[in-house]
Amino acid sequence: MRIQLIRLLAAFLAGCIVMILHEFPKALLYNSLNKKQDPKKKKNIYKLYQYIDPIGILFCVTNQAGFSKPYMYRLKNRRSNLLLGICGFVSLFLVFAASVIIIKVQNNFSSLLEWNPGDGSIRLFFQFSLLYMALISITMFFVNLFPVSTFDMGLCIAAKSPSRYFSIIKNDYLIKVLLIFVVIFQLLTDISWYILTLIL
Repeated sequence: MRIQLIRLLAAFLAGCIVMILHEFPKALLYNSLNKKQDPKKKKNIYKLYQYIDPIGILFCVTNQAGFSKPYMYRLKNRRSNLLLGICGFVSLFLVFAASVIIIKVQNNFSSLLEWNPGDGSIRLFFQFSLLYMALISITMFFVNLFPVSTFDMGLCIAAKSPSRYFSIIKNDYLIKVLLIFVVIFQLLTDISWYILTLIL
């Protein structure tokens, strides 16, 4: 029971951190690309809680495969769209890489993805938080490969082909249904676990 509670809290915290680290750099980049914005709107990006999607965090806790709530961008030109999309992918990859490096350096696990139940609650919470940050970030990377209009891939498509972007907007509902199906059945989570076990 103690381990389950620690894992639940660690997954929740990791999901929140990954969501913020995914969206906040994009919001900063958006501000730098749109310097003529209203100063009040520029300050809105620092409300970090706005990047935490309620449904996304639920999936992070239960399936380790969620999605963040994107900042409301005004997509003005292709270059900005492409940079924002790439920034999202890069930020998720960096979170994944940093988490894996810390796990390896700290040597938190005595063997491959195993833990010692006799460890203190704080140590276990730290271990699981790192593990879930790595897992959720790489899974969220895969989630953002889906051509949902507000996801990173959607931004990249908007940059390369506005006509295709409008077509994915029309099919947004079907794409999201497919995404939810994939998340619920843990297809992306299984792939991410496999990658993580190979690295660790």
